[in-house]
Amino acid sequence: TKIKNIFFKSQIKKFKKDNKFFLQKKNITHDYFSPNAFNFQITLENYKSFDFLEIGSFEGNATMFVARRFPNCKIVSVDNWIGTEEYKNLNFNHLEKNFDENVKEFKNITKIKSLSDDYFKNYNTEFDIIYIDGYHKAEQVYKDFKNAWKVLRNNGTIIFDDYIWQFYNQISDNPCFAINSYLAELNKNYKIIRVSNSQLFIKKNEQT
Repeated sequence: TKIKNIFFKSQIKKFKKDNKFFLQKKNITHDYFSPNAFNFQITLENYKSFDFLEIGSFEGNATMFVARRFPNCKIVSVDNWIGTEEYKNLNFNHLEKNFDENVKEFKNITKIKSLSDDYFKNYNTEFDIIYIDGYHKAEQVYKDFKNAWKVLRNNGTIIFDDYIWQFYNQISDNPCFAINSYLAELNKNYKIIRVSNSQLFIKKNEQT
């Protein structure tokens, strides 16, 4: 992916700059998403229309990018807006208010305030694209991956944020360990289509 990105360097910069410019009018305290805008664009534009599930919405940065770039898609944003040890100094009540204010102009976003476990227990809606950026502890990442895979349509794409992110001292507590563990169980029923900016893009093969 890094080699390929050499040929798209100007476009990567353009999408990053464009998203940052858009965010100037929004309530964003932490811009984690803009460097990933180009990869999202070239992945999502392969779908004429799609249903998009987001686990972990924060202030709605990625949510808004998808909503404004793909107005015909339907987005479900799931977050409980309760802090974890990853973000000790952040006020999640404030972050949720930012999310609500940021996305109010968009009509294709449905907000569900819930733990991801509870969401998957109560809903069985299928999606074409699922973005997992929730609680990063390996145990939870594993559950989110497994639950998301069940409702991901054939030829759908699942995107993980912070794939190689290391917060916990034990390797087995970090996202990469959990993701790799579940990939090993899928019996190669997938294709890795992109690894970039610590994100992992996986396509679900069509099952016969």
